[in-house]
Amino acid sequence: MNHLEDLKFLVNSFFKRRRSKRREMKRVFQWRRYLEWKDLTFEEKLSAKRFLLLPVFAYLIIGIFNQNLFLIVLLLIGYVLYKRWEKGGIFKK
Repeated sequence: MNHLEDLKFLVNSFFKRRRSKRREMKRVFQWRRYLEWKDLTFEEKLSAKRFLLLPVFAYLIIGIFNQNLFLIVLLLIGYVLYKRWEKGGIFKK
């Protein structure tokens, strides 16, 4: 056992490794934690609201995009044609 510790010390001194400082882990999403709503901090409540409302906003954006897809494509084509006409790239002189 003593030889193993000596070997560790030798390797650590050779590579000049420092002992890693322990950092506190940040909670990302824990369902059970969010069920206890009253115990959450303000930041945790805010992140939970954002996480839970994200699918609603995505659904609304996709719905609007699907309804107006033809108009969006026409506007993009018109914009590209206008920019080329402005540069003189549509018609050859």
